[in-house]
Amino acid sequence: MRTLVRLVVLVAVLLSSVALAPVASADDTGTADPTTGPTSAASADPGAGAGSGIDTSGGADPSADPVADPTDPPTPTPLVPFTRIIRNPVNPTRVSAGSVVPSVFKFRAEDPAVPNVPLTGATFECRILGPGKRGIWERCPGGVRDEATYSDLVGGTFTFQARATYLGKTGEGSSEFTWQVLDCTTTMTLCKVTAPDHYAPTAGASFNNPTGTSPAQRRNLTHVIRTINSMPGYAVRNQAVCDPRNVPSTIRISLYSLTDMPVARALQAASRRCISVQVLMNSHLNATTTPAIRFLQHYLGASVTDPTGVRRSFAHRCHYGCRGGGTLHAKFYLFDSRLVAPGGTKITKTVMVGSSNMTSNASKVQWNDLYTVRGDATLHAQFLSMFLRMQRDRDEYRTFRFTDGIYQTTFTPLTPNSADPTLATLNSIHCAGATGGTGYAGHTVVHINMHAWFGVRGYAMAKRVRDMYDAGCYVKVLYSFMSWSVYKKLTYGTGSRMSVRRTIFSRHGGIHATLYSHFKMIAASGVVGTNRAASVVWTGSNNFTNDGVKFDEVTMRIASRAAWAQYVNQFAFITRTRTSGTYASFAEPIGGGRAVDAGV
Repeated sequence: MRTLVRLVVLVAVLLSSVALAPVASADDTGTADPTTGPTSAASADPGAGAGSGIDTSGGADPSADPVADPTDPPTPTPLVPFTRIIRNPVNPTRVSAGSVVPSVFKFRAEDPAVPNVPLTGATFECRILGPGKRGIWERCPGGVRDEATYSDLVGGTFTFQARATYLGKTGEGSSEFTWQVLDCTTTMTLCKVTAPDHYAPTAGASFNNPTGTSPAQRRNLTHVIRTINSMPGYAVRNQAVCDPRNVPSTIRISLYSLTDMPVARALQAASRRCISVQVLMNSHLNATTTPAIRFLQHYLGASVTDPTGVRRSFAHRCHYGCRGGGTLHAKFYLFDSRLVAPGGTKITKTVMVGSSNMTSNASKVQWNDLYTVRGDATLHAQFLSMFLRMQRDRDEYRTFRFTDGIYQTTFTPLTPNSADPTLATLNSIHCAGATGGTGYAGHTVVHINMHAWFGVRGYAMAKRVRDMYDAGCYVKVLYSFMSWSVYKKLTYGTGSRMSVRRTIFSRHGGIHATLYSHFKMIAASGVVGTNRAASVVWTGSNNFTNDGVKFDEVTMRIASRAAWAQYVNQFAFITRTRTSGTYASFAEPIGGGRAVDAGV
């Protein structure tokens, strides 16, 4: 019995050890547990098979993903390309009017891990932000795979990027490149140089004829207008791009009256071309009474300076004279340019001086002159220095005298307690000993064409002229507004060597003059100073009146036989056209420089 029990227990132990062997011999990885020894289900039952219900594969599920072998190479991650700009436009890019300067970029794709080595086969997109450009990614323009060409950019600031796509992966945009495109809308000097006329102002004297056709009447005004219109500037779309510190041309004018609208329009158009147009006028007319002044001050401004301290253009009315007391009366016109308009000629360092204002009176009523000197840098600088003093609009009672070759120029008001320069001029003329084909029969010949001759100073001038006659000079006088005392001093007891004729008439039979000479001219042939064969002209704005030394005035002496001949010939022409030996007096025309029957 005991033997039987022992046998049953042994069988039970054997059976239980077989059943438990797989659980005890395998861990979670399907590898043998070294603590259990070599025993496994397979070793315990080597004959067990697929049909035995026991897993002999080490515990792996054949339906699960296989575990990677650590010795296999890793699967490559798709490459995201880096884009580098390798050529860009010059900054700034300057595009002159009428030309095309494309902005061109070149770029390439690179492996971020291997810089500076291009990837082949990449494609690109570009984006640009700026005037007219929306900054969206799109196909790069120009038709070249790794370039972008922009030929339609207007003036402004632009920002550009490119990005590459490689093997289906699109990288980020390149570094931004920002640059400026400068063209006529942003930069004055990139616009076309232009001038509406191609006039070469003739050097020497210009005279109008108030009794002639309209072109003859307006000859001096046309001379100025055509010169203004021939000054080169830039064809800007907006004057805001004009640079006041880098102007193409300068026009500076000092005058008593400006009422002529064609002159005003020419000056405004010149300023529109970025030209510096600066006008000083007397204060007797204003924007309320005179449309031409209103027009100019609207477009050019009335003040000499602005908050920046630099004003390119202005039309300023001096406050009762610029340097002197009461009146700006000097008439001169300065032109200078550093450019030449296509088809034109260079107008540089040009000075015009004489009696002519820019009014209908100056053309239809008055005989006037303008003397032009071209290309004389010294003379231009002398007049310019005075203009700059005058534009301060501050009293400065000081006479300035300049010499430049055959030209001597005097600017008043007179320095207090100093000699009268006009009387000094008359005193420099001597009557005997003329040589070299000058004068007449050895005597000096003097022509005086004077607009206003009266007052204490005028009488002093008359005494000196009468003394010249008494000393043997031949004296010929044309006058407009002359006092009876001066007339008597010149004519009483004189003979054929003295001629005094008036140029002033009323063509309408009224009290106001409608024709007269506005000249302030002396011409001498013979002995002047120490020169016994001199031919000299003095012209400008200075009348033989008390105010001639108080006002802003200019007189230029021209030691030239050619200039003398021009003025003497015009003197003879006026004498023949209409003058009278009978004394008469008329009132000056009303209308502030406008002819009685003329519009503005």
